[in-house]
Amino acid sequence: MLVYIASPYSHPDEYVREENFKRVSRYAALLVSEGHIAVSPITYGHTLLVFHDMPSDYAFWQKFCLTLLAKCDKLIVYKMPGWEKSKGVADEIEFAHENSIIIEYVEFTETIN
Repeated sequence: MLVYIASPYSHPDEYVREENFKRVSRYAALLVSEGHIAVSPITYGHTLLVFHDMPSDYAFWQKFCLTLLAKCDKLIVYKMPGWEKSKGVADEIEFAHENSIIIEYVEFTETIN
């Protein structure tokens, strides 16, 4: 089962974006270490931004994210701080509903650094 991890990323504060990247990347690493095939567009996209100048906002990444999600069997909504206000997470949940992709909500339990 291919699992897509939805989590918030965009924020005007660069520190918050970096923390969002680290938090979801740690969760993705945990899932993979447990034998799951899990992908995080935030982990991937944030890493690419280091190597090429391009927008970091959801409007730019929307097509990328939804194309990847369309290939997945399950959407995990990782309820990190700000998830309920995230345009990207809301869009991914709606897409999953419309495309009969299983949705699972996972509580954020990591201590905030």
